[in-house]
Amino acid sequence: MAVAAALTAGCAPDPPSAIVGVVVAGCPPGREVGSGVLVRDGVVLTSAHTLRGARSIVVTAGDDEVDATIVGFDPDLDLAYLAADVGGRPLTVDGATADAGDRGRAWVVRNGEVVPIDLVVERRIELRTEDIYVEGETVRPGLELSAEVEPGDSGGAVVVGDKVVGVVWARSRRQPGRAYAIDPDRGSVRIDDQVRTGDLGDVDLTRC
Repeated sequence: MAVAAALTAGCAPDPPSAIVGVVVAGCPPGREVGSGVLVRDGVVLTSAHTLRGARSIVVTAGDDEVDATIVGFDPDLDLAYLAADVGGRPLTVDGATADAGDRGRAWVVRNGEVVPIDLVVERRIELRTEDIYVEGETVRPGLELSAEVEPGDSGGAVVVGDKVVGVVWARSRRQPGRAYAIDPDRGSVRIDDQVRTGDLGDVDLTRC
């Protein structure tokens, strides 16, 4: 029994089937990569800044690659939805369940592989920053995390328990091992309305 327990403890966690990669052809340098999470059948939640000026978007899930289109896009809060015919079991979004001290994982796609990042929620914060075009100030509801995030991890799902409580946004430039995520509950009103109505409003998807 002790041997079995030791073997189980040494196994890597199985990644949720909802985790996907995002590959974008668009703004210079011409190719961006990120991650996303299936939150409804055929709908992927990810970061908006990865999608700026996208000429084409591909969502990857294992060996599968499918074309995707933007159906929700908020440049102020840096959240977006993609429509993509990709399999997997959607995860529930519930940012309200996250609290200081919670342990979880951020799930990201690096070089085609789903990678877990162990994390601790440090606190809820208001992220005072600029929109994705660096043209105006904005405030994003978010989470401060103890986590080793790397460039290219944007859009990854922050999961506590079995709920998506955040979307990976950035790592700290001042504190090693510190990262930030956007609360997809408090920050999703605009993109939820866009998906519901099918109207992106005045959003210009060609901008870099």
